[in-house]
Amino acid sequence: MPSMRSSQALVLTMVALWLAACAPPAPAATPTPEASATQPPTATATASLTPSPTSTPTITLTPSETPTPSATLSPTPEFSWGVVNVAQASCRYGPGGAYLLRDTLYEGDVVNVLGHMQLNENWWYIAQVERSHKRECWVSQELISLGVDRSLVYPIDNPHLVLPYTSQPYDPLKGVSARRTGNIVTVQWEPFDWLPGDQHSQDKYLVEAWVCQGGVYLFRAYGTSRTSLEIQDDAGCDQPSRARAFGSDKHGYTGWVGVPWPP
Repeated sequence: MPSMRSSQALVLTMVALWLAACAPPAPAATPTPEASATQPPTATATASLTPSPTSTPTITLTPSETPTPSATLSPTPEFSWGVVNVAQASCRYGPGGAYLLRDTLYEGDVVNVLGHMQLNENWWYIAQVERSHKRECWVSQELISLGVDRSLVYPIDNPHLVLPYTSQPYDPLKGVSARRTGNIVTVQWEPFDWLPGDQHSQDKYLVEAWVCQGGVYLFRAYGTSRTSLEIQDDAGCDQPSRARAFGSDKHGYTGWVGVPWPP
């Protein structure tokens, strides 16, 4: 009997060893992917969230350079130019404040300075260049900042380049006479009446005179709404003094008549 038990025990032991050898491997042996699991995904995610090109639209704000209209004045014009330097400037039909107003210029207007009145350099003869009608008229020199050398502006001996004559049937002034008291010559004439609707608010009468003042022979224009005026005429010039007188209405001037100048 003891030998049978030992043989049974041996058989059981061999069976157990055989079962152990045939059993499948334990699943715990599969390694966990700790290296790949701990890899932070933020590296790839943050790379896609950096759209730095979105800051570039600031370049579209550079068109602020466009509002520079003053640049149009930078090229020097190819004419004798000047610029109006006061808020408003009267542009008249002749070289003097006594002439009727033709137009009004405004500060910053660019004009073509065509010349100045001979024997009276205080008045420029100009042409407008920035308006569609481009009228020519006379402006007081002090109201224009000349953009060229003064020597380029030539003298003009005719004050009537743009003087308008009325179309109404007015005769030249009548009863024109003059008398001298020392160096003062008083010129006078008979009045005339306007036709209905022909009146204006400026000087009704105009006297153009070439006279000697302070030893210099000058051209002067005088305006008044009365029927006489006084003109200074000194001795000492080598040219004879003379004058002519006009009436005017809102359309322009009557024909002129010579003043019999006293010696």
